[in-house]
Amino acid sequence: MNKLQGKLVAGLAALAFFGLLGSAHAQAPAPAPMETVAPPMMQTPAPAPMSSDNMSGQLGFGAGVTAGTSFVVPGATVNMKYWLSDVLAIMPQLSIGLHSANVGNAQWTFAPAALALYCPWKTTSTRLSVGAGLGLRFAKGAPVAPATTADTEIDIRLPVYAGVEHFFTKWFSMGVAVQNDFLAYRKLGSAYTFDITIDNMATTQAIGFLFFYTD
Repeated sequence: MNKLQGKLVAGLAALAFFGLLGSAHAQAPAPAPMETVAPPMMQTPAPAPMSSDNMSGQLGFGAGVTAGTSFVVPGATVNMKYWLSDVLAIMPQLSIGLHSANVGNAQWTFAPAALALYCPWKTTSTRLSVGAGLGLRFAKGAPVAPATTADTEIDIRLPVYAGVEHFFTKWFSMGVAVQNDFLAYRKLGSAYTFDITIDNMATTQAIGFLFFYTD
């Protein structure tokens, strides 16, 4: 009898132990799911600010004086310069002249041109520019064409340019330049001339100029 009671007590104790173990296992919290960390987004670096002497996007208007045979005379050409980048610029030019009197025929000149300029060397305030372009000229009357002819002179030219420009501020500059028609074709009636040269003193101009730039 005592052995039976001992076995019964041992069995109840074993059942109680395994019951408590199962209850503890059921109440244990489930492991939290692993969080997925999103990769950092690639950020585009901000563009570096332009330096104070960068001329990109600047538009200037200017005129100058031309060295004559014995004195300096006002130039008849009006220039415009637009900087596509800090080293590349486009410079349109325009020369217009009209003279009329009560004796003789009217005299007029219309000469547009455009040059592409490159800046191979610069400092903070001084730039060297070289380039070339295309120019046209239509004229009638002396001194370009004889006043006695009714024909209109037609010129096609390829000017080359070299000049130094000094900026006192970003909106004002002065400089000197030399411009020469490397190729020049001139037609007046049935007569024409064609020249290719880099030292044609008839078309070489020494120019002192000033430019005012927009802010």
